[in-house]
Amino acid sequence: MQDNFDFVVVGAGIAGLSAAYFLSQSARVAVIEREATPGCHASGRSAAVFIEAYDNPTVSDLSLQSKPFFSSPPAGFTDYPLVQPLGGLMLIRPDETTVAADYLAKWSERCPKLGLITTKEAVERVPILKRSAIAGAIYDPNLMAIDTNQLMQCFLRGIRKNGGKLFCNTDVRLTRTPTNLWQVSGADISFASPTLINAGGAWANDIANSAGIATLPITPCRRTAFIIDIATAGFGGKAPPWPMVRTLRQDLYFKPEDPGLLISPQDETPAPACDAQPEELDIAIAANRFEILCQFKVSSIKSSWAGLRSITPDRCPLIGPSDDEQFIWLAGQGGAGFQTSPAVGQLIADVLLHGKTVPKDVDPKRFTGQENASELQAQ
Repeated sequence: MQDNFDFVVVGAGIAGLSAAYFLSQSARVAVIEREATPGCHASGRSAAVFIEAYDNPTVSDLSLQSKPFFSSPPAGFTDYPLVQPLGGLMLIRPDETTVAADYLAKWSERCPKLGLITTKEAVERVPILKRSAIAGAIYDPNLMAIDTNQLMQCFLRGIRKNGGKLFCNTDVRLTRTPTNLWQVSGADISFASPTLINAGGAWANDIANSAGIATLPITPCRRTAFIIDIATAGFGGKAPPWPMVRTLRQDLYFKPEDPGLLISPQDETPAPACDAQPEELDIAIAANRFEILCQFKVSSIKSSWAGLRSITPDRCPLIGPSDDEQFIWLAGQGGAGFQTSPAVGQLIADVLLHGKTVPKDVDPKRFTGQENASELQAQ
């Protein structure tokens, strides 16, 4: 099958689908996915929530730019809400009061609804918390749950409505034609396109290698999660009406998820690009941290999984071309792929279709001048 497209996106996770959705409104787009379905790896294993005060100002900016899309999606984009109010508690341990004050000083101007609450108020919101384990919490009323499956399916539906194509189960070979187009070849396909978009997630550097493009410092890191039932706490088979709970030191989070709670140790263990699997040790570490903070013993695990989040040294994504203007990076979202996807997809479209300049803090060129890229990769 020979065809031509304005853009070919390699990778059908949330990054690739969001970019393809916005590009397809004005251009012919093909999305290529090696797995049988879109979002098979990191995107399909995300416990995505929308957190305004996330990671750093760059990621927060992209999240805040995305918020109007989530709150008021374009007409016809979805039949159901993309987000639901959840709220969030960030627990303050007794030795963290100074750190908590610094956190609020850093984020309050950007997120003015963040506020300190007492231990009593925190326990009223999440009754299984141990009063003795915390000295209060930071409450975020704007934290929302994202319907990840709905969002991905709506992006995909929009791509198809705009004439875009999705090809799954497709492992491709990338070459350059004499006329300087990208030739994308697979068992049953052959595409030509002037521009290739690398949305390969943990495999982004593998895609770059296959295209003869210099790699960039992206480290795939394993993130573990599991679900427990909390029937003995009075919520048999159902998630409780609690906010998401995180620790200030970022070593645990849990949130409502049927049939009880989803728990993660917030691990970021460097790993090769692979079909990630949970490690028993990481689950045990998370269970222990949970029991230190909560009056509930983790006696059984309903389900567990792991995914790979891809992280750059400055924890900001890679969006745009590096040395080759026809090879576009869309990688390194560091776990914020869902909550930034509308803004990132729109930015890619604005850069490629309308000549917008890539912001310096996400420009892949910020790494191409480094003399010791291998050292950055190791970080």
